[in-house]
Amino acid sequence: MYEFDPRTFFASSDADSNGVLDRNEITALLLRHLNDLDRQSPAEDAAGDAAAKIEQMVEHLMRQLDQDGDGHVTYAEFLDFVSQSNLLKTRPAQEPQQD
Repeated sequence: MYEFDPRTFFASSDADSNGVLDRNEITALLLRHLNDLDRQSPAEDAAGDAAAKIEQMVEHLMRQLDQDGDGHVTYAEFLDFVSQSNLLKTRPAQEPQQD
């Protein structure tokens, strides 16, 4: 059984390794997930419809994750979201902030 590790997930999604997730990294993460789903069941949406839906999803995720509205998702913000979403049985220790 797969156990979700938020630290590993966050680090692997942080493409530029700057300690935060930005809109582009959230979009890339969502696209990777959707591509995995498409392999399981081909999408029926036209490309334009899919692009609009992806943008809506990114907007929604950014509103949910980016608590201070600075356009970046810190590990602390991500961990808060994951904890509130009941994806974790226990909350892991928070990483020290990077300067």
